[in-house]
Amino acid sequence: MRKIDALPIGYSDVQSVIETGYYVDKTRYAQELIENRNPIFIARPRRFGKSLFIDTLDTICRGEKEVFKGYHIGNPESGYEWKKHPIIKIDFSGINHNPNCLENSLKDELTRIAFSYSVTIQTKDIQSGLKDLVEALSKLNNGYESNVVVLIDEYDAPMVNLTKGSDLEQANIKVMKDFFMTLKSLNKRFKFTFITGVSKFSLSDVFSGANHLKDISIDASAGTMFGYTQQEILTIFAKRLEDIAKKCGTKEDKKISTSEVMRRMATYYNGYKFYEDGASVYNPWSTLIFLDSGKLEDYWYESGSPTMLINQMLADPDRFELDALPIDAYRYELMYTGSRNEISLKALMFQTGYLTIDGYEPSTGVYKLKFPNQEVEKAFTQTIKDALERRVKDYFISTQDQIKSTLQAKDIESFIIAINIAFSSVPYYITSKTEKDYHSILD
Repeated sequence: MRKIDALPIGYSDVQSVIETGYYVDKTRYAQELIENRNPIFIARPRRFGKSLFIDTLDTICRGEKEVFKGYHIGNPESGYEWKKHPIIKIDFSGINHNPNCLENSLKDELTRIAFSYSVTIQTKDIQSGLKDLVEALSKLNNGYESNVVVLIDEYDAPMVNLTKGSDLEQANIKVMKDFFMTLKSLNKRFKFTFITGVSKFSLSDVFSGANHLKDISIDASAGTMFGYTQQEILTIFAKRLEDIAKKCGTKEDKKISTSEVMRRMATYYNGYKFYEDGASVYNPWSTLIFLDSGKLEDYWYESGSPTMLINQMLADPDRFELDALPIDAYRYELMYTGSRNEISLKALMFQTGYLTIDGYEPSTGVYKLKFPNQEVEKAFTQTIKDALERRVKDYFISTQDQIKSTLQAKDIESFIIAINIAFSSVPYYITSKTEKDYHSILD
């Protein structure tokens, strides 16, 4: 029974979402992960429900069966064996990443987890603190199983937006490597491990290749683990769709069906595909806000700019080339885990949710990539263009004295050289080669 009449916008705890009556049941995936026991990594874009899924796993592994009454894993037919496990759950987006803070913040987090289970650990360093915590949790009484569950959310948060090669990045990488390598060494003590993040390319820095993790980022088993399928929306949000159809019909003075509402919504928010033969999914963040407001806007994009993407492009624009979509990519590019200084634009955009799988050619192993929907295409194009145009304008401002002096000296040859150098700094892919583009840059 619905207890509150509100969509779960921004909710990250599963019990509260269930209480709204708008929970999209993902417990089948959770059960498979827990029962298979593989250490898992998955990358998904921001605002795609990663934290909610982590909390779902957390609540299940705490043995809170009553929370899921009426959902897949709560039904006797699922066959799930409800047991209570000690849990190490860390959200790295909530840990202080500033200089000299990450290590202490992480040690404090380990201490906090220990305190929540009424045990004491020594944290002279991260390695010993983590080992002590696992040892203490494996000996708990009160019905706890001896094997520990590890849940890591936003593993890449301490590094993903830092300048490549900076002192802070190197310091944070060392801290993270100490933590994850120790975690890897303790793997036999765990029921299972589940790690999420926005990108994959930071993995090589902290996991030494992540060779103990099963990466399901583009695996068939995880195609619709995150995001909403069309059927899920039609089933869970039917009343909301009807309300929006009525409002649109009144505003446009004509009858609007729920099918038409879905068609419009699909253009803006559907289209993400994480497996070549899988179903496409809707962006859950934008979908929820649209179902609440009834207005088609760029909600996901407004919730955070692509800082990492922009910084990478501005640092080395010549490294990035984006041809007409769809574009080709191989699996090794999509699953790239190397240096940020070497990642291609298409791989970076895929890993962060700005490109998605459009098709796959088995004979060649080539994936086709495209923008998932109108929201992403429109907002990305404009934001990147604005950022790069600002860079070009800054360049002109920094060289204007040189250009002015060549004019004052009536040195036309030097003036032409200076202007040509300035215009050559304009990346070709942000202009339409029309006069208005150059006016915009020179204004």
